Amino acid sequence: MKRMMKPLVLAFALSLPLFAAACTTPGEEAAQAQARLAADKAECARLGFKEGTDDFSNCLLKLREIRAIKAETRSRDLDRMNRPWWPYYSPGYPPYYWR
Repeated sequence: MKRMMKPLVLAFALSLPLFAAACTTPGEEAAQAQARLAADKAECARLGFKEGTDDFSNCLLKLREIRAIKAETRSRDLDRMNRPWWPYYSPGYPPYYWR
């Protein structure tokens, strides 16, 4: 029993800093949003849109929309990967006829 606990405690101790590093503060989130906005503005300017025009604003909105679609697709793909490939036929799965 004692031999089993040592690796578990070690794994927990090593994973704790990773969990702490994954947390972001509101200030960090705001900085990331500002960096994304600056990158989007640079991309729209590179595409030839002038800042302050409706076309420039539409470009920014389109880039935000594309990013949201990618995030939704990524979320859906992750959800699909975590689901079992067989449908749920009964409270206990796999289905009763596989047993």
